[in-house]
Amino acid sequence: MKNILSIDGWYFRVFSRLANLIILNLLFIVSILPIVTIGIGGVALIKSLNELKSDGTLSAFKVYTNYFRLNFKKGMILLGVELIGWLVPTSLIYVSLKYIPLLSTLLMILFSFFLLLLIVFPLVFALNDLRVKEAIRGTLEFVTIRLPYAIAMFLVLIGISFLSLKYSIIFMFLVGVALVVNLQISLMKKGLASYGS
Repeated sequence: MKNILSIDGWYFRVFSRLANLIILNLLFIVSILPIVTIGIGGVALIKSLNELKSDGTLSAFKVYTNYFRLNFKKGMILLGVELIGWLVPTSLIYVSLKYIPLLSTLLMILFSFFLLLLIVFPLVFALNDLRVKEAIRGTLEFVTIRLPYAIAMFLVLIGISFLSLKYSIIFMFLVGVALVVNLQISLMKKGLASYGS
């Protein structure tokens, strides 16, 4: 019993990680309330989760607020890229469904690939000190070469969102977003490690 409750025991590690997820999730939700800070909050959440994976003894609050403060420009760039990334293909699909139905199937396939890019891009962009072009290139490389991992990252998002909507939306507000990002970071690292990058 003494080993279980020690700092190195599984009990402390599990509940410490859960507490960090809850704290980061709540900080993320509060920080994105003024909609324009979604990108900054996303970068701060991704970087915080990555740092807390390597050193779980850090204060989640201090780590998040520090990354939020330091990544204003990167967050605004991320928001811009994601907005353009969602608006352009969605508009093309809408127009094709309305005016050129034969082309819509091809565009839906391309949109599916583009959706994977939009899910992976924030992680590549936030975790690495890359310019937008380099991050886009890295995202394309990850999604094309490590497609099963990119699909798994998408399924994590869909699965946790579905469970939250079906059973309790409170789960999404309490821990869901941080859990999704945490699992996606783990999948990305496994994907990179499995292909020797």
